[in-house]
Amino acid sequence: MKIRAYSPQTGNLVAEDITGINFGLVRQGQHGALPVCIRPVKETEDISGLELYLQNNGGFNSSEYGYFHNSNFIADVRSYTSGLSGNVISDHFSVVANPPSTTGGVNIGLNTAGEGDFIWLDVQAGASETGSTSTVNYRFVFEYS
Repeated sequence: MKIRAYSPQTGNLVAEDITGINFGLVRQGQHGALPVCIRPVKETEDISGLELYLQNNGGFNSSEYGYFHNSNFIADVRSYTSGLSGNVISDHFSVVANPPSTTGGVNIGLNTAGEGDFIWLDVQAGASETGSTSTVNYRFVFEYS
């Protein structure tokens, strides 16, 4: 499995096989400037199911880690702000330290070509969060056929 990164505005492929994402500078109480858009793609695996978990929030317990996913790319998916509707990142992960032993993952669809749903991720830093972290960890869990 590889993870492709896409421009959240245009859907253009940015990177073919990433190992990390960067939310950029996120100010207290605010969302990042743009969400991150990724898509898992099967290589040789025989996978029948796929879930995405937030395994570690980097110690930022007052922050919210949002997601939106769709089988098709949608231009300009936005972070949720009161009053917005439509294609917005309004669902949030709960930390699941030991997936899949606990429920709480997001089911990610797989098409017949082996491409997963497009997934938009964002973070809203808590109003009391300070400092930085590089230990936020998302984990894909596969169900093999």
